[in-house]
Parts: sequence; structure tokens; C-alpha cells
Amino acid sequence: MTEQESSHSAERPLRLFFAVEITEEVRAAVATLSTRLQKAAHFTPLRASWVPAESFHLTLYFLGNLERARAEVLARNLPRAAQGISPFILDFRKLGVFPPEGPKPPRVLWLGVHRPPEALSELRRNCATVIRAAGLEVPSQDFSPHLTLARFRSTKGLAVFRRQLREYENAKVGKSEVRRVVLMQSITGRGPARYEPWAAADFSPPKPDLHTPIAHEEDESGDKK
Repeated sequence: MTEQESSHSAERPLRLFFAVEITEEVRAAVATLSTRLQKAAHFTPLRASWVPAESFHLTLYFLGNLERARAEVLARNLPRAAQGISPFILDFRKLGVFPPEGPKPPRVLWLGVHRPPEALSELRRNCATVIRAAGLEVPSQDFSPHLTLARFRSTKGLAVFRRQLREYENAKVGKSEVRRVVLMQSITGRGPARYEPWAAADFSPPKPDLHTPIAHEEDESGDKK
């Protein structure tokens, strides 16, 4: 790469979003489910773009194209998003489509999170704080935690496919432990988009209160141990 090309690459906007990752075990389980659904769709006229297993993730906030300088501010402040968050579990189960009903036909097939933990909402609020600190507006986006499995390119045959989904709609795929927050880069170009961590911050759980009185057990005589 020439110096001019390198300079141009450095100035190119970065397409970024906040996300959490899933464990390899759950990723494999979701991939197995996705393969079964693709086989079911094969027997219908449905046309869809299926998300590859390596791209499964849960989006917290999508930011879009940002200048590198602004992205670097987000990366420096990312530990603030992880501050006070303890590792938590995401329980992936139940399929759905978006939008679920209404005048517009469904465009996305997703796998949801059963009873999302409060820590996930807290993490998203922390991400909003980091976004503001970078001088950006917090995107006004509805939040329904999920993994995107496919995007429908045509709704022809969708009614038949949705009937086939009933066999899998309550599938319990697995539980994934989340231990960090990621500023993810979406790399577009030839083929489907690729997602790579651009910056990450491990969770920093709150420290225990050392001033809290310690409860003492009592033996059978009533004396404290």
C-alpha cells in the first residue's frame, strides 16, 4: 500500500456500533438452529440473506459512520461503559420476526433473549453516557435484545415459512455469559458485512463495601463464632 493510499484509509469513516458478544458454545448452537431454518426455507420461494455464524452478536446502539477522531474518543471512554457492571447471563430462546405485524411485511428473523437481566439495560445506559461524552447524540432506537439470523430479501413464500417456524419458535438455544462490552466495526464491501471488535472493555464490577458489618454465626450454645 502506498503512503497516499494509507493516508486515505486512515481518513475513511468507521462504521461502528456498541455490542456484546456470545460464547462459542452458544454461537455453535445458534448456527445449528440457523442451518435447520435454512433447510426449511429451501422448500419455499422465500429469499433471505442468512447471517454467518461468526457475525452473531447483540447490538446495544448502532452509530453508523464516524470520523476516526470521534471513534477514538469513544474507545478511550469505553471503560466507563463497563464500570460497575458485573458479568451476566443471556438466555437465548424463542424466534420472532420484525416487524411482527402491521402494514409493513417482516424483514428480519431474530432469536430473542428470555427475561433480559437488568445489567444489560444498565450497560446500555452506560453506553449512552459514553456516546454523549464523545459529543454525539444518543440514537433514538427501540431496544429489544436479539441476535439477527436472517434478513428477508423477498416476502414471497414467507407465510409458508412462518408456519414452519412454529416447530422452532420456542427453541431454547443456550445461555451465554457476557464479560465485556465491545465497540464493533462493520466492514462492508465484497460479500456480506464483517464485524470485528475495534475496541473492548472488560466489566469492572462494583467493589464490596468493606464497612458493612460482618454477620457472625452462633453455635448451639449461643456464643458467636
